Amino acid sequence: MTNSKASSAAKQVNAFTILEELRTSTLSNAAPLPLKENVHPQWQGLGFQLGGLRVASAMGEIGEILKLPKLAPLPGVKGWVLGIANVRGRLIPIIDLHEYLGLTPTLPVSQWRVVVVEDDDLVAGLLVEQSLGIQHFLEESFEEVSTDDLDALGPYVAGAFRHSGRLFYQIHLRAILRDEGFFDVAAIPNEN
Repeated sequence: MTNSKASSAAKQVNAFTILEELRTSTLSNAAPLPLKENVHPQWQGLGFQLGGLRVASAMGEIGEILKLPKLAPLPGVKGWVLGIANVRGRLIPIIDLHEYLGLTPTLPVSQWRVVVVEDDDLVAGLLVEQSLGIQHFLEESFEEVSTDDLDALGPYVAGAFRHSGRLFYQIHLRAILRDEGFFDVAAIPNEN
């Protein structure tokens, strides 16, 4: 064996030895995985603001979140139907959830977002005040709440989670799409 081949082989053995020592050291100093009994089940959902209230909906109910897209107005519909938007080749009705539920928005329009909700063949973009991103709640923080003060939002509230001293109402957006009033979009014409 020539000196250069012997030197190369020695370098490879030395590098392998260093990697093996690094692996052994890492494994001996690694923190153990948490015990299964110390893991607390979590619920995760998309948080957003609606009429000044913090709410969250299960991730499976939400297809995507958009900035308010360009809208084509629809004639003869109620004021809460803002129009229809072309979202990647798909026509989606955009609904002002505040007006539909009779809630007063508290944030400027520049912060508003559209939450796209699908339920079988139904799809709609629901305009909300602000996306608060994905929220993680301990399942044990879920509590039953009175919906008396929530007006039209009440029927869609399943309860609430407490997180860092804040209350997030868990709502079912698909239930809004299934509501009978959601299909009553025709504006009543003025009779003169």
